[in-house]
Amino acid sequence: MSGIVPSTQTPPVERPFPLTARWLTARNVLIVMTLLELGWLGVIWITGATAATYKLLPLLILTTVLGTAVILLPNRFFAWLPLDEDRIARSETRILLLLGLIIGAVLIFFAAQQRIWAFDEEGNLRAAAAVANEGVGALFENYDRRPWLGKQHPPLVPIIYGLAMNLLGTSQLAGRVVTAVFALGTGWLTYLIGRRLFNRQTALLGALLLFSFPLVFRLGAAAMVEMPLTFFFTLTVLLTLRLAERPSVGRLLLVGLAIGAGLLSKYTMVFVLPLVFGIITVQGSLGQAARYFGAMALIGAVLLAGWLLFANQLDVLQRQLVTIWEYAGLVLTNEYGRRVLFETVTNRLPSGLGVYNLPFLALGGLFVINRRRTADWIVLFWILSVWLPLSLTLPDHRYFLPSFPAVALMAALGLQQVPQGNSSQGTARGLLLALLLAASTLYLYVDWVRAAELFVQ
Repeated sequence: MSGIVPSTQTPPVERPFPLTARWLTARNVLIVMTLLELGWLGVIWITGATAATYKLLPLLILTTVLGTAVILLPNRFFAWLPLDEDRIARSETRILLLLGLIIGAVLIFFAAQQRIWAFDEEGNLRAAAAVANEGVGALFENYDRRPWLGKQHPPLVPIIYGLAMNLLGTSQLAGRVVTAVFALGTGWLTYLIGRRLFNRQTALLGALLLFSFPLVFRLGAAAMVEMPLTFFFTLTVLLTLRLAERPSVGRLLLVGLAIGAGLLSKYTMVFVLPLVFGIITVQGSLGQAARYFGAMALIGAVLLAGWLLFANQLDVLQRQLVTIWEYAGLVLTNEYGRRVLFETVTNRLPSGLGVYNLPFLALGGLFVINRRRTADWIVLFWILSVWLPLSLTLPDHRYFLPSFPAVALMAALGLQQVPQGNSSQGTARGLLLALLLAASTLYLYVDWVRAAELFVQ
């Protein structure tokens, strides 16, 4: 029961509901995107959520100009964009390299400007600098005295960053360059997964829409654990898809190693386990999933067990277990946790995804629920495997990042539901406006300081 759409198949043309054709036009979608962004900026202004209020009026004007310009641009402006399946196939490597260079340059530029993320980024950079200057052993000599690390995190990310800093230097920008590499790798993996599940057009749109999510750019230019975790999470999904299509011992081992690397980066990698089980089940059988899942879990558990035994010798295991247990019950047992959940769902996640992307997400969600092919179920499983447990444990918006590649692919499917006529101009206009509004949003976020909370005190 594979149900996977071959990569040579043309993009889907089904519509979520027949009646949507009456109002669902490219112009209307672009207008809604612009109004959503204007409304979001207006709410920030009214609530005083940012200290940089001087940026809001220019952004309101710029958003209006960008929306109007994309609506009014002549069709010939979009004719050269290689967004159709055939043109992508002919120039796939060239397109990916060019986009990678452009996105990488913008990521590094943003990394050089963005204010530091207090505590998490500072802690990781200090730990990585210790590895770069004194060796890996120095990290463990005082592991328990590193408040960011010893309290709740395994050691792989600062080790990776520290080893890279041996070549790049121990500056903040050097650490952020490493993160940018992980971000570009995540975008590449998103493309490979989209191509495998759907087609090249959906894959390319998904990879580009991933970088239209402001939170992806912010965390992709910060030396923190979230982007490496997302890379290993996405890598596990791709490797699991390959395993389900053609089982082998080598592929099984690779999936287990990817899971282990993710667990040694951040413990929330555990959310990938039900997704792995679900992918193999829907593409194979329940018995096959049980056999493969047991073997992969064993490989990952061996890697994690080695660290846990070492953590026990360092006298940090008990402390980390207490922290994990406290976070696991934050929403269910704590009023503060429920306020954080409400704030995240109503405010921080829409902002992190970009409110201008909400039309694509809504159309994509309706499309996959209406169509219900195996590839659609995999995307939904991916999102739910992260969103459901986080909604019951620790709903910080950053921790949802491993689901963002799946969200981007769903948004890509939604973007393709906008009526195109005989061309891809509707798709191109929507994509262009999303990327332009993302850039304007990042101007607000580059030195973001939250001056007021809406619901969390």
